[in-house]
Amino acid sequence: MTASHASAKSQITRPWITLSASCLLVLVALLNVVQTEPAQWHARPTIDCDNGQSTHRFAEVNADRVNIRDLPTVFSTVLAQANRPDPVIVVCEFGVWSRIAQLDIAEETWISTGLITLTPAQPLPPQTRVFIVSMCIVGLIGVLIGLYRPRWVSRAQDLVMQTQDLPPHARPLISNPRASETPH
Repeated sequence: MTASHASAKSQITRPWITLSASCLLVLVALLNVVQTEPAQWHARPTIDCDNGQSTHRFAEVNADRVNIRDLPTVFSTVLAQANRPDPVIVVCEFGVWSRIAQLDIAEETWISTGLITLTPAQPLPPQTRVFIVSMCIVGLIGVLIGLYRPRWVSRAQDLVMQTQDLPPHARPLISNPRASETPH
C-alpha cells in the first residue's frame, strides 16, 4: 500500500450514526424474533373457508368430551371428541362455530367456539413476519456498508443534501467536515 493510499484511508471515518441506527434495527428485529415461539412463524394451513370468515388462531379445548363435528350445527355428525387442553388451530369462524384444522379426522371439522380458549401466543400475520425479516436485512446491509464501504454513506449524504456541486470551502458548512476533506 502506498503512502497516499494509507493517508486517504486514514481520512475516511466510520459513519457512526449509520452504524448505530443499523445496529439498532438488527437489535429490534432480533428481540422480536426472540420474543416469539417457532410455531408463531408457521403459515396458515391451506384450508379453504367456504362458510364464515377466514382466520388463523391457536386455541385449546377448555372442556372434556367436546364434540368435533363435520358441519357447523348441533345436528351434524360427531366425528371425534377432544379433551382439555388439546390444542387446535382455528382456520374459519362461522357464528358460534369454529372450523379447525384436523385433517387426520376429516376434511372439514367444526367445534363450538364457546368450548375453546385462545392461547396467548398467536400466529404472526404475514405482514409482521415480512416487516421483522426486512428490518433485520436492512440493518445488516447498513452495518456492512458502514463497516466496509463508508464512502458510500458520505456520497449518499452528499447526493441527498445536494452538496456534491458545492465548492470545497462550502461543504464543511453543510455536511460532515471530516468526510469532505481531501488529503493535500
